[in-house]
Amino acid sequence: MRSRRAASISAAVTAIIVAATLIAPTALGGKPQPGPAAVYPDIIEAIPDHLGIQNDHQREWLRFSTTHINIGDGNLQIRGSAIVDCSIDDGTGTIIQTQCTQATQEILDANGNVVLTHDAGLAFFHPEHNHWHQSGVAAFEIRSTLDGPAITSGIKITFCFVDVETFSTTGAQKKQFPRTYFECNGDFQGLAAHWADEYHQSTPLQELEVTSLPDGDYYLTHEADPYNHWLEGPNGEGNNFAWVKFHLGGQGANPSVTEIDHSPCVHPAQCSLGGNP
Repeated sequence: MRSRRAASISAAVTAIIVAATLIAPTALGGKPQPGPAAVYPDIIEAIPDHLGIQNDHQREWLRFSTTHINIGDGNLQIRGSAIVDCSIDDGTGTIIQTQCTQATQEILDANGNVVLTHDAGLAFFHPEHNHWHQSGVAAFEIRSTLDGPAITSGIKITFCFVDVETFSTTGAQKKQFPRTYFECNGDFQGLAAHWADEYHQSTPLQELEVTSLPDGDYYLTHEADPYNHWLEGPNGEGNNFAWVKFHLGGQGANPSVTEIDHSPCVHPAQCSLGGNP
């Protein structure tokens, strides 16, 4: 069962291909010289929380909160390009006419200069949320065993990026890693180093259907960047997966969900951030 929040770009989109380009100064002799070192983001997902069951017209939905966290020292910076008309499937089979743009990740050096670019997939204007979303940000599944197949899942989930909450604690850290991205625009958005972006479980379409699932123990899994749209440096690609184990139960028309266990936290922020944005 696919989440209604999920959306996939249809074949009507004419994608603008953006090649990854290394930018470096050129000497008088025409030979490229080594440029400043890139400082990469490192995106992890907080342990999904605020799990709850919503009953809607005799269908039951597992709702949950998610938080994207940049534990790297570099910003995740994404820039759009030309905007084209396109169609998207909202995950329920409904085709929505909207606008799309090719997204490009800009990797910065310590001085904030762009030193590398990378194809970051497509972004599109999400009519229900009334702002721009990046495609392929995350994927959610419900499984009966952690390494088993998906029982219910969403298409690759889409989000906008905004700096909402920092895990910096000292004045020096807050000055070194300031809030940088404020709007869900099609031309420019991102997630600054040491900042997180939260989606509370009450956000529209933050859900997976569990109507037909019997009582029992299950895993809600959360994978960040399933299409590898972002460069995260040599240490940032192995920590994109998180999970929470829960019990689905209850009596009659009042199902309940109880959290049992969760994946280890690779960073303290993974278990401490998240709340009511």
